[in-house]
Amino acid sequence: MNIKSDCLACLLNQSLRVSKHLQLNEERSQELVREALCSIASYGEVSPPVAAADLYPKLSQLLGVEDIYEVLKAQSIEEAQKLLPLVTQILDQSDNRLRAAIKAAVAGNVIDFATPNHFDLEEEFATVFGSDFALDDEDIFWDRLANAQTFMIIGDNVGEHLFDKVLLQEIAKYYPHLKLYYAVRGMPIINDVTLKEAQAIGMDEVAMIVDSGVDTPGLAYEHASDVFMKLYQEMDLILAKGMGNYECLEGVGDQRIYHLFKVKCEVVANAVGATLGSLVFKQNLSQE
Repeated sequence: MNIKSDCLACLLNQSLRVSKHLQLNEERSQELVREALCSIASYGEVSPPVAAADLYPKLSQLLGVEDIYEVLKAQSIEEAQKLLPLVTQILDQSDNRLRAAIKAAVAGNVIDFATPNHFDLEEEFATVFGSDFALDDEDIFWDRLANAQTFMIIGDNVGEHLFDKVLLQEIAKYYPHLKLYYAVRGMPIINDVTLKEAQAIGMDEVAMIVDSGVDTPGLAYEHASDVFMKLYQEMDLILAKGMGNYECLEGVGDQRIYHLFKVKCEVVANAVGATLGSLVFKQNLSQE
């Protein structure tokens, strides 16, 4: 999905949020914004995650901070951990633990510092479990999972990944034959999950953690490592979490991929054909 004018404005707003998060003085804040403006003016036909992969390292270098959102990512994990008992209770009371775990995974997708709309995590979990998917290929997904031998989740945001682990734990119970993989970003980019955060919550207890090598907040093939892409091509089924992965993968024509996310901006809402705030569980379309 190529970048739109709204995406350019969003990238600029992200740079403003960075300055506020780091409590920069006015002089440094303006310096940051000018750096962002120069970069944003140069972006052509690229996806929003590829543009972000260009912008954020420049901001990091300017500020001398490798992981801009390190503190906020730690806070996201803390907030997500508070909700794990509630998720466990919901799963225990559910008639279908797998479907409930999917809802937990998509509810966690609200944790995102890169979007213009922010949501209360506790309220999100109170509503998501009673909501339907606006685009719903869930039945097809479960049918395919039952016949798969290998399955990979492409992670998205920190905090959200705790609920991805819950989903993988449930899948492992019902499909013990499956080889499970969890793909992370190759370096810090916005608040996306990297090897560091995945290992910190024990993701390797349930799945093999794999470093995609990408520096983009979404799985851009051209930024991924050869080693990762070889493994990726061997997967029977893939669950791509979040809008960044959707923006990178929606046009690749690979029906092994299923997208799971909450619609958090108008650009993606228009692209996917769903309203702002709706839940999406959508199979990747084949190329015609």
